[in-house]
Amino acid sequence: MVSNSQPDIDIGEIHKFLKNVFNIKTVKYDPDQVIDNCNCVFLSKNHGEFQEETSKLVDKALEKKANIKFIDLSADFRLKDISLYETWYHFKHTNADLLQKAVYGLPEVNYQKIKEAFFIANPGCYPTCTILSVAPLFVNNFVDANAGIIVDAISGVSGAGKKINGRNLAMDIESNIKAYKIGIHPHTPEIKQELEFLMQGKIKSVLLVPHVASFKYGMITTTYLNLSKKLSQDEILERYHDFYKEKPFIRIYKKGEYPEIQNVEGTNFCDIGIQLHEKTNTCIVIGCIDNVIKGAVGQAIQNMNIMFGLNETEGLPFADVLSKNLS
Repeated sequence: MVSNSQPDIDIGEIHKFLKNVFNIKTVKYDPDQVIDNCNCVFLSKNHGEFQEETSKLVDKALEKKANIKFIDLSADFRLKDISLYETWYHFKHTNADLLQKAVYGLPEVNYQKIKEAFFIANPGCYPTCTILSVAPLFVNNFVDANAGIIVDAISGVSGAGKKINGRNLAMDIESNIKAYKIGIHPHTPEIKQELEFLMQGKIKSVLLVPHVASFKYGMITTTYLNLSKKLSQDEILERYHDFYKEKPFIRIYKKGEYPEIQNVEGTNFCDIGIQLHEKTNTCIVIGCIDNVIKGAVGQAIQNMNIMFGLNETEGLPFADVLSKNLS
């Protein structure tokens, strides 16, 4: 494990839940050591902070013809339009070539591309939950793209990071729920980009309305979609089951049942519930994930498994679900 801010420290001292599990100390970043000693590199830095170093590391690996794969958990290589980084993330992107080569790591949608990739841009949490919950409707062109899309989202405080701010202080969040970055959250263009790829067309607008609430892990998104044709709820559910056939981390709820955060916490599942409002021909889709597992590190491991030809469930938490259901 590489850490310039906390070098030569036992991992169990940094992450207490790993105490006495691994006898490993952190080391300072050395690109040659990384390339020579790793088969897969997970990059987990703040957005924009390591973008240029990531590019140099990948270039060095290609020069050495190293058989190494990269999974970047930051947003640095998610957006294909290079101009969007200054608008949404306030930094200038400097590597258009790697940006185009990066594969968007949403396994249930991009499985084959991930399997053949050497560089993965791991998706954000709100995009993961939103895109997975509505993808079958966009692939089948059931959505009126001219009507605009509204995503109402609620995340636990873990999504606000470790640095103290108004979204993770107990005095601000305890017994509370608060909206933030309405219409300006940087995950907005990521959602729009990937939904446009799915439907192979333009979307008028995506409005993301994020909230933070007084729980630690988990996320729920409610997306409102005007449909382009008349469908019954049974027809919609049939499309979902067909699209996500043999996708181990997708769970589709029956008519009249809806996902809950407590059922995905500690897992790599994405639970999906659907409600058709027939009078307005509006489909309300609810997605639910653990924001730091399926929305971050769990999905990164799932991507690694696919890239190396392993079972995509390898090393990912099913035990938590079983123990919760049996307790």
